Amino acid sequence: MSWLVIMSIGVPVVLLFLYVIIRHAKMGRILEGMSVFWFRFAFAFLLLFVIHMSLGYVGYNIPINLFSVLTIAILGIPGVFGITALIFFL
Repeated sequence: MSWLVIMSIGVPVVLLFLYVIIRHAKMGRILEGMSVFWFRFAFAFLLLFVIHMSLGYVGYNIPINLFSVLTIAILGIPGVFGITALIFFL
C-alpha cells in the first residue's frame, strides 16, 4: 500500500476517534486515566533502572521486572521504599 492510501484511511479514522472522545467525556476520563497509568509505568521503569545502576556499584542488585514496575507504578513512593526494603532485608 502506498502512503497516500494509508493516510486517506488513517486520518478520517483518527479524526472520528477524536470526535467520539471529545463528545463523550466519560471515555475521555478513562483514556486520561490510562495515559496517567502508562506514564507512571514508564517512570517506574526509569526509576528502577537508575536505582539498579546506582546501587549496583555498592553491591546490591534490584531486579527490573514486571512485579517491581507495577508495584512502583501503583503505590508510588511507598512502592519504591517497599521494593528497596525487600532487596536490603532479603
